[in-house]
Amino acid sequence: MFISVGVRFLSNIEALNMVESVGNLTKHRRAPIVIKKGDQYRIVYVPAISGESFAHAYQVALTEVAKLIYGKEPPIDEWALRGELFKFGDKKHMPPELLSLFERNKELKKKKDVKNILTLKHEIEKTAIKLSLVADIGGFMIAEDFPVKRTSIFQVGYIIPTYDTLEATAIESQFHVRHVASETLKGEQSGSGQTESEQTERQAQMIYYIETASAIYGLSFNINLDGIGRTSMIKVEDAVDENERKRRIKVAIGALAQVITGMTYGAKRTRFQPISDILSLAIVASKGKPFTISPPQWPNFIEDTVSRLKSYEDMLRKLGIQPNTKIIAYSKEIELPKMVEKVKTPEEAFVKLFDLLSV
Repeated sequence: MFISVGVRFLSNIEALNMVESVGNLTKHRRAPIVIKKGDQYRIVYVPAISGESFAHAYQVALTEVAKLIYGKEPPIDEWALRGELFKFGDKKHMPPELLSLFERNKELKKKKDVKNILTLKHEIEKTAIKLSLVADIGGFMIAEDFPVKRTSIFQVGYIIPTYDTLEATAIESQFHVRHVASETLKGEQSGSGQTESEQTERQAQMIYYIETASAIYGLSFNINLDGIGRTSMIKVEDAVDENERKRRIKVAIGALAQVITGMTYGAKRTRFQPISDILSLAIVASKGKPFTISPPQWPNFIEDTVSRLKSYEDMLRKLGIQPNTKIIAYSKEIELPKMVEKVKTPEEAFVKLFDLLSV
């Protein structure tokens, strides 16, 4: 099953993705986009949240949901449990089960045994999948001795403002002051007999600026549930049993629901918690052949998705393939098309998805 999700959401006064500091100014991430103005195209720079930022939050959510589902011993490596996503990237962050496989590689390299080296790479990927569902779902890259790679089974891009609301998008720096109590190096009163040069005062105040943005953003997210618990680099093979696959699928969808409906992604949330609201959300589930939702940057993305899906199903029938798709949608912006299964809240959309997947 391939799941594609599109979300339009309002986020006011957010500092979810910051970049470099210039002096005492911390800047919000910006990205260039192409828009059409009349008969011409032009470049504009807009506030953005990187896909990497969202992907990190999603993978941390995988560990949190896995703890609830598995209990005390979820199949997650110790580093990912701390929110540090090394995912076996080097030998310092590998358990003995993986290290022993790399030791076998030394002998194979001496013999120039290419066939068994490929088999060993397959065993390393299979073992890593068993050991950590974060590495399973989020992918990994091991560059020790010889490369072993697993491509992430989920896809997410930059989160940028919707095209119909660009004129209602803003970035503004906010003035802040940190205060440190003045104190002296020796003595606590100026009448202690010390000369002025013997007294050192710490700077009492520091002025700084944080750029904040307000916009209606569009988020797209895809995940191939069929890839969970299965190898992909050398050959496709189950690394875990079917019951374990179902549990991991439940974790994958549960983590996505937590991140999207709870809006738990992004930085600087302790003092810049944004005022957010989901305006529209649509989920397309397709079995057999993947179908990707239309970009939610367009205000009519749900209607466009429905129109495309009808044509897509007709195309599959011409190929002799029986389509198996479903759209679940929520919106407070538009009247939803008849073809979609309507829900009253974003959370209910994920409840319907769990029912559809039977996990």
